[in-house]
Amino acid sequence: MPMPPIPWKYQRWSHEATEEAESNADAEAGEAGEADGEPVTNVSSLSSSWSTEEGRRLRRKKLSTTASESWKLSRKELCIKKELSRTLKSTIYLATWKGTEVVVKSVKCAQNLHSDLAHEESEMMPNDKIAEELLMEIEHLASFRHPDLVMFLGACLDSTLPMCVTEYMPMGDMERYYQLNRQKYDSACWRPKLSQVVGWALATCRALSFLHGREIPLVHRDLKPLNLLLTKYLEVKVADLGIARVLARAGPESGDCGQKGMTGGIGTWRYMAPEVVRHQKYTEKVDIYALGLIMYFMSSGKQPFHQLGIDPEKILQAYLKGNEPRPLLTDCHQVLRPTMAQAWHESAQARPSADELLSELSELGNLDSGAKCAPCLTM
Repeated sequence: MPMPPIPWKYQRWSHEATEEAESNADAEAGEAGEADGEPVTNVSSLSSSWSTEEGRRLRRKKLSTTASESWKLSRKELCIKKELSRTLKSTIYLATWKGTEVVVKSVKCAQNLHSDLAHEESEMMPNDKIAEELLMEIEHLASFRHPDLVMFLGACLDSTLPMCVTEYMPMGDMERYYQLNRQKYDSACWRPKLSQVVGWALATCRALSFLHGREIPLVHRDLKPLNLLLTKYLEVKVADLGIARVLARAGPESGDCGQKGMTGGIGTWRYMAPEVVRHQKYTEKVDIYALGLIMYFMSSGKQPFHQLGIDPEKILQAYLKGNEPRPLLTDCHQVLRPTMAQAWHESAQARPSADELLSELSELGNLDSGAKCAPCLTM
């Protein structure tokens, strides 16, 4: 079956196009696909009618009805201190709540888009789609807890646009942390010692083991360094479940390994599994693939597929042509190479589960490469 062409919006790439910007375009495409009838196996997913204003009202009403007093917050309880970051979809603020520093994520209005293409971006990501995604993230976060996921503290549903409140991670995201260290050491490349890399990979894998091992498994679908946040002690926690979807477990006689027709093209280009790019059926193994690439980034200090150039569209085009490019294992700590290669295996079924990967990483946790936390050395 011929591969579908890449939509025009996937072909845009500006000098400011971070991985977050890629994810925004992809998420809009995914929502459009769902509206067009592509099934997403999600017990709380919206029907096409829920993408209307009435649908958002019903979702908000449902959340308000089921909201526990322990997490339902009033806007008056929050004191916004400053803006931390903004994407095409949302604005992130540092705030205080009852004397505690917290992070507030709010939908960004189209008129606030700081771009010459504001009108165009507004058409790509309508506010109702963005609000729907945030409401879905609140639904997910309010339903479970895990120490390796950024802690959900509550949500405001009494304002015009929903607001999600989580713990404050003072060291920011992993992408930023590497950038700061490159600047600190005045080097084009920086990587931490092996024990730090293994510790971060273990934390991320524990989060996946929890999400994938639930009675109704949850697929993150947008794992990347920008969604790995650091505490002041440099511990990693997984964030942003806005485009996560639940995956029905396959019955013993079904033989489909739980694969469902979830929306293709969802995620961030550089960390997107080939089967997602090709709009094929996929499972939670797309998260394992992304973790393999994240381990490459953590171990090498370089962006995956840097050998192909800075334009991530080249990766998508290669996948659509049936090719299987992979990062350069020689850039990384030697002991991690077999684990990474297994995680990004061409066959999704051949990739390890989160539990299996967790076992492998635990064995590496006692190793110490002796690598210095300094500018990259010959690997």
